[in-house]
Amino acid sequence: MKNEYLEEWIQNAALIHHEINELFDGLSEDQLNNKPSPQKWSIGEQLEHLMVSNTLYFPKLKAIAAGKHKNPSAARFTYLPQFFGKSILKAVQPDNEKKLKTSRKFLPDQKHHTLQLKDKFSRHQDELIELVKNTNHIDHKKAIITSPANRLIFYYLEDAIKIILAHERRHIHQAQQLLDKKQAVA
Repeated sequence: MKNEYLEEWIQNAALIHHEINELFDGLSEDQLNNKPSPQKWSIGEQLEHLMVSNTLYFPKLKAIAAGKHKNPSAARFTYLPQFFGKSILKAVQPDNEKKLKTSRKFLPDQKHHTLQLKDKFSRHQDELIELVKNTNHIDHKKAIITSPANRLIFYYLEDAIKIILAHERRHIHQAQQLLDKKQAVA
């Protein structure tokens, strides 16, 4: 692979399928939709949020794969994409317990989720992996994209791809904690 980190990233992104299957093993729809408080998301909302967030990157990944991407003009300040990328990547790590406020664009739908959400997420993850693979022909340390949340924030494609996976792990970890708390009470 042109981008050396990508092989490991793809393997880790594929492991998300296993983690979701474990999370859903024996899960009821009530557990999937249970909100511990009005301010906290249910497991279903956690997964929906990941799909909403990731999907906002899809047009950028498709443009890069098609050779139609141009770095933003502000990217000439090379310290900025590095600063933004590293800062966001650090913030979305699963072990970062600090609560983050999400952009409105990333909010999950307020609906009742069914257990079919597992299959929907699985298809979504497959599409994400394929889109990322399709960008391998360019140098991820030189391509710079804007954040789907704010066009004034931009970072290297490598950081964006790492952010996506760390963000997924963070919310799967949070969903698992919700389930663990529920089982501890039962």
